[in-house]
Amino acid sequence: MPKNPVQAAAFLKRGVQAMKAEQYGIAKGQFEKALKLDKDNPEILCRLSQLSIVIWKSEEAVEYAKRALKRRANHPDTLLLLSQAYMQLGNTQGMHDALDRAITHDPSHDPSLHAKAIAYINSGETDLAKEVLARAEVFGETPTLIHMARGKVARASKDYAEAIGHYEQVLEQERAMDRQKRSARYELGHCYDAMGEYDKAFEYFRVANGGHLPGKALHAPSLIEQWSSEVLDSIPESGIESRRPVFIMGMPRSGTTLTEQILAAHPEVSTVGEAPLLGHQYTRKGASNLKGDDIKSYAQEYIDMLDMRAGTEPTRVVDKHMGMERTLGLISKMFPNARVIHCLRDPIDSCLSSYFQNFGTNVVYSRDLRMLGEQYVAHRQVMDYWYETLGIEIMQSKYEELVADFEPRARQIVEHTGLDFHEDCLSFHESKKHVSTASSVQVRSPIYQSSTQRWRNYEKHIGELIEALGDYADTSGVSTASPKGA
Repeated sequence: MPKNPVQAAAFLKRGVQAMKAEQYGIAKGQFEKALKLDKDNPEILCRLSQLSIVIWKSEEAVEYAKRALKRRANHPDTLLLLSQAYMQLGNTQGMHDALDRAITHDPSHDPSLHAKAIAYINSGETDLAKEVLARAEVFGETPTLIHMARGKVARASKDYAEAIGHYEQVLEQERAMDRQKRSARYELGHCYDAMGEYDKAFEYFRVANGGHLPGKALHAPSLIEQWSSEVLDSIPESGIESRRPVFIMGMPRSGTTLTEQILAAHPEVSTVGEAPLLGHQYTRKGASNLKGDDIKSYAQEYIDMLDMRAGTEPTRVVDKHMGMERTLGLISKMFPNARVIHCLRDPIDSCLSSYFQNFGTNVVYSRDLRMLGEQYVAHRQVMDYWYETLGIEIMQSKYEELVADFEPRARQIVEHTGLDFHEDCLSFHESKKHVSTASSVQVRSPIYQSSTQRWRNYEKHIGELIEALGDYADTSGVSTASPKGA
């Protein structure tokens, strides 16, 4: 029996309000208080699962969802949460199994049909996505999420007129939620961008980003001070000599997914996608409080995560978690033999492409052009510090050079990891592996150069971004990822 269901409901309500305000620490505390008073309440367990997905605590999300399913078996919304948690863990089969179970129980559950279709799009299987969406034709009025999924299929097939029709339907539906309309505006922006209607595209992106809460940029001086050379010298290495982890880093939309997929096509390489573990480890203790036992424990925990998610057979396992510039000092102590690939792209193109992406709550600084410029500058300041300070091998990979001279650059990337080159890496776009990042459509295509100097189509709209980038914003007509004079 619940200890106090009324008080638990009050905590639950406050937790939901905190989540809407993106106050995730507060939300977690409220949900946990609610669960103590009503430990088997499936609604509370589902909220904790949902929150765990948002903050990338994927294993916890799985456990909360499974506990909720014990209270209401085959509940479609709970199975959908389970599928999302499995997707974060890279467990594609578990994701599909959970979605199939939800659809079997309720064939009209449009969130699961939507998720199933998007999963197929993200693995390059648009025909299977169309088959899933054909099941929704029995509905009377087309649900919002089915319009979203059909628009995504149409956009992947470059049928932009059809895609626009679906997304406009979403904007016209009164029952569509604000976040769904926001997603539709991002998609409309991409459609009009592809059609060369740049002013119209930018307006959709501007309104979409305006619907998000503002974020904040990295403060480089604070991070550099926290990880000063004196502090780094005081932290012992783990003693683990493994060269298995390969870390890909860079600003969003700088070629990190492309680089990951080139490596993942190698038969000796696997990937854990954007694994959150290092980010969680980074927040456990301040740098000055780290001891040898901490570093060794973190390193072993990380290796165990790689074994669980990628198996023990791959010689190299790629991780490209967000905000890696924060964790590079920690990585250097955990894995001194690790290889790091730092992806760079024309700063204006990189930032503008981030502004055009619906990152949800993952990249909060992407919602504002000035903040994006400030984040880019901070990222480069921190990376300049790491280049000067750390002993691990960091390779720079410039996107424009990679797409212009693909095979030699791809060979350099593979060889940097200590592996012999394999021809499969040149046909990475033929892989059916699931890609859940914003680049999922692009990595299904051969290398193209149309995204270089893309920002010129929007030059009259992005003055504050160029101003915030300062010397990093090269508007001379020569694409570069370095400051002028550097």
